[in-house]
Order: sequence, then C-alpha cells, then structure tokens
Amino acid sequence: MSTSKRPSARFWLPFWLLLAVAGVTLWAVSVHDAGEARAWRSLLVNFLFFTSLAGGMMVWPPLVATCNARWHLNAERLASAGIAFALPSLAALILLWATNGEWGPWRGIHYSQGSWLRPGFLFGRDLAALALFWGMGAYHLRRRREGEGERLGTVLVLVYCLVFSLLGFDLVMALDPYWYSNLAGGYFFMSGLYIAITCWALLAAQHPAAEPDLLHDLGKLMVAFSLMTTYLMYAHLLPFWYENLPREVRFVVPRLHGPQWAPVSTFLLALVYFGPLVLLLPIRAKRSRRALGAISFLVLCGLWVERWWLVAPTFEQTPRLGLPELSLAAGFAGVLGLGMTWMRRGKGGRP
Repeated sequence: MSTSKRPSARFWLPFWLLLAVAGVTLWAVSVHDAGEARAWRSLLVNFLFFTSLAGGMMVWPPLVATCNARWHLNAERLASAGIAFALPSLAALILLWATNGEWGPWRGIHYSQGSWLRPGFLFGRDLAALALFWGMGAYHLRRRREGEGERLGTVLVLVYCLVFSLLGFDLVMALDPYWYSNLAGGYFFMSGLYIAITCWALLAAQHPAAEPDLLHDLGKLMVAFSLMTTYLMYAHLLPFWYENLPREVRFVVPRLHGPQWAPVSTFLLALVYFGPLVLLLPIRAKRSRRALGAISFLVLCGLWVERWWLVAPTFEQTPRLGLPELSLAAGFAGVLGLGMTWMRRGKGGRP
C-alpha cells in the first residue's frame, strides 16, 4: 500500500495531538479542584499503565523471536513503535519523583526497610533501571534495522523482566510499606506483557494488511496471557487467604471485602481475567478483524482499570474515578498515539 493511499497519518497526527493537549490541560486544571494528592496519584496510575504498554510492546517481537517463531515479522513494526513513549515515560517518572512528598507514603518516615524506601534511592534506582531498559530497546531496534540483534533481543527480554519487576515492587507494593509479596514484581511484568499483546492485537486488527492468521496468533496470545495473569493473581490471593497474616491480607481486605471496591474487583474478574477466555474462545472471534478489535479495546480499557485498582485502594476506601484519572489517561494516549504514528508515518505495506 503506497503512502499516497494512506491518509491515516494526516488524520491521526492532529487527532492524537489534540487529545494529548486537551487531556493534559484538563488534568492540570483538576490538580487544584480534586486535590494534589489524587491528581499526582493519577499520574502514577497512567505511568504504570502506559509504560507497561509501550515497554511490553517493544519487548514482544524479540520475545517471539527468542522462541524461534517468525509469524510476527509482518507486524513487528507495529509493536516496535512503542519506543516512542520512552522519553514521556522517563519524564513522568521524574515528575513523580519531584512530587512524591505530595502523594507518596515515604518522605520523612523511617520504615523497617530502612534506606530502601527513601525517596531518593527508590526513584533514583527506578529511573536508572528504566533509562537502561529504554536505551537497550533503542539500540536493539537500531541493530534490527541492520538485520542483526537477535541475541541482544534475548538480553532485552531479561532486562525487561528485571526492570518491570523492580517497578512493581517499588511503585505498587511499596505504596503500602507494611505489605509484603514475593510475587508482586512477577505479576507486574507479566500483566504488562498482557497489556502489550492486547494493544498489539488492537493495532493489528485496525491495519488493512494484517492477515487472519496473524490476528489468530495474536488472539491466542491474548488468551494465554490473560490466563497467566489470572494464575499469578490467584497465586497471590490463595496463600493470603489461608495464612491470614496481617502483613499479607492488607492487599486483599480492601479490594475483595470492602463494599465499595468489591464491585470493581468483580468487574476485573469478568473482563480482564476471564473475559478473553470466553470472548476469544471461538476461532471466528480471533480471526475476525472487527471482533478482535472490539474485544481488544474492551480488555485494554479493563486493564487500565486494573492498574488504577492496584494503586487507589491503598489510599482511598471509596473509589473515585473522575476527571484527574480519565483526562490524564486521554493525554497519555494522545502522547503515545502521536509518537507511534509519527514513527510509522510514510511506511506503507506491512503493519
């Protein structure tokens, strides 16, 4: 497909730019009205979601190649465009570091973890790890354009697992310094791959050159990683339930037994954890561009709620989902879409 026959970039670039500006502007206005703590935590929620999405998408092609598969080559550029979110991701983390006294539980308090939870050390190591990951990702893409980089891709996958495990421990589990979970990091990076494969399936379903076999493979991976994510969450909750230790049930009680948060947990169970298994079970649903696109979009929205659900109940007994959270989600979606469309502008043919 020639560039002249693809007016999508001319349409999508202004659309994403407008969405980014409008979203960030509305969020800036909401900082005063909704309270600074809630507004900055909405930045944390969207950082966790969109960084997982973009980083996971960049890792998926080398992850598939590590398994000696080749089916993804026709859609590799769709996923690799996730590198466009590298600088916004780092900027958001720096902003979270600078404002952690407004929203975080660490400043001025000495916990049993000692210096591990001091804001300077916590955000410093996260920023260094994330910069290393994005730097390796950019170098890997450069080598891929030269027809090399397969071994480096394997290293990139391992670095992704370590870096996003660290982010899960530091920016999700440590929000409650008295909660301990050895699986928090593993759950975070695995669910990040689930977010990324869902977005990859959504983008492929929108591309006219994507073949049904490619959509089928992406749909099967969505089902597989929804089950893996569900298993890891279940592996969390089961020992919490039967051991009933105070330092572990702190995560479970507000989310499953709080009357305000229990409906949100039920919604996530139906849509995020078991939704793909039911909705994508028929082969036709996985091979249909329209069905896979609609299901992927629904699950992706549910996964954003899952990131919010990981953060918000730690601080609030009642769910409050409004302008600060949704406006910044729109702004981040605009920034990511703008960057990915810019990277892929003028490249016709394969998705």
